[in-house]
Amino acid sequence: NTAMNTSGTGGAGGTATNGRATNGGGAGTGGSNTVTAGTFDMSNTVSGGSFANSAGVTLASQNTGFASLIQQSVNVQANLAVR
Repeated sequence: NTAMNTSGTGGAGGTATNGRATNGGGAGTGGSNTVTAGTFDMSNTVSGGSFANSAGVTLASQNTGFASLIQQSVNVQANLAVR
C-alpha cells in the first residue's frame, strides 16, 4: 500500500505601513493526497499430500477470516460386532 501527501503552497505576505500590517496575502493553494490500495490476494490452497497419511474420518475447513462462521458436523453410523 502506498500513500503520498503533498502540502500546498503558502499565501503571499502582506505589506507593512507605519508599523501596521496591511493587505494580507491570499490563502495558499490546497495540497493533494494520493492513495493506492495495492494488491489483494485471498487464495487458499491445500497441497503437497496434506491428507495423505490421515486415518479415520478427516474433516478440513478453510475460511478467509472476514466475518466467517463455520459449522461442521460429522455423522458416522457404525455397526459393531461385540464378542
